[in-house]
Amino acid sequence: MDGKPQDIAAVHYWGKTRPAWHLLPCHCLDVAATGREYLLRHHRLRRCLAAALGLPEPVFLAWFTFFLALHDLGKFAQSFQARRTDVLLRLQPGLGAPTKTSPERHDSLGYGFWNECLRPRLRNGDWLKLGPETPRNRVVPGLDHWAAAVTGHHGLPPKQEPGSLVDAFADADRPAALAFVDEVANLLLGELEPVVIADAEAFRVASKRLSWWLAGIAVLADWLGSNTRWFDFCDDPGLKLARYWPRACRQAAAAVSESGVLPVASAASRAFGELFPSIPPAGASPLQQLAADLDLATGPQLFVLEDVTGAGKTEAALLLAHRLMAADRADGLYFALPTMATAGAMYARLGEVYGRLFASGTRPSIVLAHGMRDLDPRFRQSLLSPGAPEDDYADAGAEGPEAAGLRCNAWLADSRKKALLAQVGAGTLDQGLLGILQARHQSLRLLGLFGKVLVCDEVHASDPYVHELLCILLHFHAAAGGSAILLSATLPTKMRAGLLEAWARGRGDAPMRPCQHAYPLLTQAGVAELPVATRPDVARQVRVCRLDSIDAVLDLLLRAAEAGHCACWIRNTVGDACAAHALLAAAMAGRGQPAESLTLFHARFTVADRQRIETDVVARFGRNGDPAGRRGRIVIGSQVLEQSLDVDFDVLVSDLAPIDALIQRAGRMCRHRRDASGAVRTDDDPRPDARVPCLWVHGPAPVADAGADWYRAMFRGAAAVYPNHRQLWLTAAELERRGGFAMPDDARALIETVFGDDAEAPAALDRSDINTDGERHAATAMAQFNALQLDAGYQRSGSQWADDSVTPTRLGDAETVLRLAVYVDGDWRPLHDEAQGWERSQVRLRQRHARRRAPLSDPMLETAAVSAEFRLPDRGKWSVLLPLFPDGEACWRATVLDANDQPCTLRYGPRFGLLREQEQNVSKESCP
Repeated sequence: MDGKPQDIAAVHYWGKTRPAWHLLPCHCLDVAATGREYLLRHHRLRRCLAAALGLPEPVFLAWFTFFLALHDLGKFAQSFQARRTDVLLRLQPGLGAPTKTSPERHDSLGYGFWNECLRPRLRNGDWLKLGPETPRNRVVPGLDHWAAAVTGHHGLPPKQEPGSLVDAFADADRPAALAFVDEVANLLLGELEPVVIADAEAFRVASKRLSWWLAGIAVLADWLGSNTRWFDFCDDPGLKLARYWPRACRQAAAAVSESGVLPVASAASRAFGELFPSIPPAGASPLQQLAADLDLATGPQLFVLEDVTGAGKTEAALLLAHRLMAADRADGLYFALPTMATAGAMYARLGEVYGRLFASGTRPSIVLAHGMRDLDPRFRQSLLSPGAPEDDYADAGAEGPEAAGLRCNAWLADSRKKALLAQVGAGTLDQGLLGILQARHQSLRLLGLFGKVLVCDEVHASDPYVHELLCILLHFHAAAGGSAILLSATLPTKMRAGLLEAWARGRGDAPMRPCQHAYPLLTQAGVAELPVATRPDVARQVRVCRLDSIDAVLDLLLRAAEAGHCACWIRNTVGDACAAHALLAAAMAGRGQPAESLTLFHARFTVADRQRIETDVVARFGRNGDPAGRRGRIVIGSQVLEQSLDVDFDVLVSDLAPIDALIQRAGRMCRHRRDASGAVRTDDDPRPDARVPCLWVHGPAPVADAGADWYRAMFRGAAAVYPNHRQLWLTAAELERRGGFAMPDDARALIETVFGDDAEAPAALDRSDINTDGERHAATAMAQFNALQLDAGYQRSGSQWADDSVTPTRLGDAETVLRLAVYVDGDWRPLHDEAQGWERSQVRLRQRHARRRAPLSDPMLETAAVSAEFRLPDRGKWSVLLPLFPDGEACWRATVLDANDQPCTLRYGPRFGLLREQEQNVSKESCP
């Protein structure tokens, strides 16, 4: 860095340090070149944005590249440069001690600089080559949103009024920044012909709406353009920007290519059998056949697929997504599911087919997107370093990615915020919802969904809050020209209407009003509602019988086990499941039945123990479970057994729940055709299942004079889980009246009877219905308050933007992440002390029961606990260390402070999970 300063910005300001420095103008050009390269090669995105803005593509590309170069103008402020005073004094040796100490972040300072210094000059015609017939005073307000998008590149919008620049910029800083802007404009915009914007107001409105995606491009360009894997530091004081620009473009081309962020070519249209070779040629279900044959409308599409469990909705959705991709309506897909467990299962299923969605020789990535994905060995093994894909895929031969298995570019996989940029993804719905909430880097998630088919499974499972957020996500996605496919087995008409209306608003179309009550049904938004036949092997008659006492349930389960059947009881709360497990364990011990034949499965196990239990349950009771391993076994579980697990019990008991939940639970019994021994019948064996499906419902009788405590008297805890007791009474009454149900024939009638407005129920239960309706409206309002507004543009509003780990994708009681620790050799170590030990040792508990760690009375143990907290993955910012003390063989006890700072005693064991003191009396004997 020898030599005298020259009158160019590159000499005076640093952009990145580590501990050497990268000159600020060079970094700005790195980011601009990266965004330009990304848009040059992402044809769908470039065309969509330019068309919506009413700009020729070359003009849009040049303008936005110029704006990207301005993204770090706030770093010209001395208050920022003084963060590395040593570097600043090397670059500005005559400066003396820095005097500017503004607390504002450089992103907001950059927007303030735009507002005070650049905006007025643009009104006079500088830089953008606006023609004289274009009303500048109406164009510049639209460009305000471009400026907010690029300066807000750290994941949240800049402050609209960051305060006076005097406190941040020294006298020389503003002229230096303006000189940089002049030089960049000459470099990037100098060859533009005069630009005419025919409709300045339309440009302003479009700029506002599209700023969400422009911000995503800025975030992506900054992340890639700041990565020293591709961009070397430059501290040459004599390097002119015009000479540096080609270097930045070369490095940007490598970064964009190797990071895996670009779409890849889709495969040409394939027949159903080519896409799913494991399904026999004549094995396509009616729904799948309709998905193959229906005519695609022009433009983005929304499909709603309603059919029974096992009818092949997943394959039908993938076939529709493939057809949209083959017709150049989409570039990839994201499969959104309600839970991490179901997302993991879908990830594995997609791994078998995703390669066939893309052209031979391409290198698509498939990503698993949820908070615990690093614990999935399949995902960890799929990661490829940015330079490795060519060699890795070479072994796939001429078939390209079809034979390559699960593969994901490592740059895409190192953060959940980048995950949706992968060509194919399977994850939780929450990861998509974070794109429309006030969460840091939400714009990157929206960008990741751009051009993809958004497939949402189990949409009926959404509570009012999540349902409203899903509607808002569909609104954003439709506005960006994306397609969506929604799957459900039991979707009330009101919910379907709300989803269709949200989609239509995003497209600017009139909403389609559902008129068809047939089931199964395929709805093609704006086109038709198409009734569908169901596959004969998934149609069935289920008998329903009621059990009115715990003793009756226990007797049924014990007799089933003694007869060699496998049985399951699904309860509505973890506490009820634990209590039932304790009572059944005692009863089995009294009959001399082995404790190993009883399994408890709920959500309050550590991640490692839950994975172990789930793996065993699916292997033992799934389609290919060994008959000997099933015989005489009983599983007690909570709602974790309700959805998307391929388990098949001979006998099933459920606590009374809403009709949609009971239909889902009934799908966990007699799921596959079996013979009397429990072996699965082969495809060439036409005989029916040897079992007769009967759903046993444990609950009160639906008497006509039911009082307000009709449900609460039997299920005190579950009364809060399912607060609309009118709907529960209607469920019980309708099932008792029918004596059972036929699927799919009765599905629509059952759903509409319970969730519609016309059925009669005891007046004493009306209050719960009114209260629930009020809570529904409150949840909807809260979702609207928390969510972003498309038409507001990329700006801060409402509460402070937060990290995605605390942004509310769900309502309900706040939960605390507890990381269970045991004391070993003078240190607190994870309970499961192996790879990702802290993550595998975590369990969630409601914050009202566990808010923070209780101090340890032993000073040595307390000091070790403080040290361990510092080593947690989040350093204890979002989680609580829970020191465990031995309490019998393979059992531990612990103390935590509740929301009122009162001590709460907990107990943990690998067979019963985490119990509170109030739950321990009935479960203490379960500890081996």
